[in-house]
Amino acid sequence: MKEREIYDYDVVVIGDVFYDIATMPVRNYPERDKQIGCEFTLNIGGQAGNCAAACASLGLKPALICKTGNDVLSKWITSELQKLGVGCFATTSEKEELQHPGITVSISFEDGSRSMLSDRGANLDLKEEDVDFELLKKARFLMRAGHWNTEGLFTANKKILRFAKSVGVYTGVDIGWSAYLGWTAPTRQTVFDFLPSTDFLFVNEAEIKGLSEKEKGEEREHELLEKGCENVIVHRGAKGSSWITRDFEINCPAFKVKPISPTGVGDVFNAGFIYAFLGGKDAKECLKFANACAATHISKKRLRNVFPTIKDVEPLI
Repeated sequence: MKEREIYDYDVVVIGDVFYDIATMPVRNYPERDKQIGCEFTLNIGGQAGNCAAACASLGLKPALICKTGNDVLSKWITSELQKLGVGCFATTSEKEELQHPGITVSISFEDGSRSMLSDRGANLDLKEEDVDFELLKKARFLMRAGHWNTEGLFTANKKILRFAKSVGVYTGVDIGWSAYLGWTAPTRQTVFDFLPSTDFLFVNEAEIKGLSEKEKGEEREHELLEKGCENVIVHRGAKGSSWITRDFEINCPAFKVKPISPTGVGDVFNAGFIYAFLGGKDAKECLKFANACAATHISKKRLRNVFPTIKDVEPLI
C-alpha cells in the first residue's frame, strides 16, 4: 500500500440508501387481519447510507455515492446525510418508475431479531457512470455496500475496486442478504468476480452459507479467501465477531446488552471497524471497537438519525 499524504475523505462509500420505517421491539408479528399497536422511527437506511452516517458520527470524513429519486423522501435523505457531515454525491434517477428512494419497513422483535420488507427504488439505477473515479483517488478507504440492492453496478464492481486498489486505497465490501435474486450460481459469481480486488469482505454467518456450498463454517470462510479476498470480517451477532485471514483467525466476544434497535447494526459495526483500522489499531482492537459501536447502537432507542459517537462508545471499551 503506497503512502499518500493528501486525501479529501477518510472513506468513500458506494451503494444503497433507503428510507427506513422501523418499529420498536414487539413480542410477535400480528396474525393476519389483526392489528397491534407499536412505535415507529423514521431514519436514514441502506447499508451504504447507514455506514456513511455512522462514519461521520465517529468523526471520520465520509463521502457517499448513491442514487435517489426526485421526491420528498429522497430530498429528506440527502438533507439528513449532509447534516450529519456526509459528502453526498447523489445522482437522480431519470426513470419514471424509480422516482423514490429505497424504502424498508423493519419489524424489530424483543429477542433482537428483525424482519424486513424492502423496495429497492432508485438504487436499482445506480450505474458505473454515476461513480466519480477521481473521487476515489482522494480517499483512504473505499467501502462498497449494499451489493444486492444495486444491480446496476454488478458489471462495474470489479473495475471500481481494482481501480481503488491501484491508487493505494483500502477496499471493503458488504454484500448484504440476497433477498431478490437468491443464492444461485450466477448470483454468487457476481461476488466472486470482485473478491481478488477486495481487502475486507464483511459478511454474517447466513451470508457466508449462502455464498458457499461447503458444509462446515470454517471451510466456507476459507473458500472466500481462496477466491482472492484478503480478509474476511464476520458479524456473528450475540457471539461477537471474527477476523479471518490465511494466516490467523481472531475472535472477539460481543458486549452483553439488551437489543432495542437492531436495524442497521451491521453497518454501524462496519463503520466502527473502518474507524479503528484507519486509526492504526491491531486486529483484536478493531473487532472490539466495532463490537462496542454495534452494542451501543443496538441497545439504544434510535431517535431520528442518531448514530454512536466516540463519547457513546467509550464506556464499553
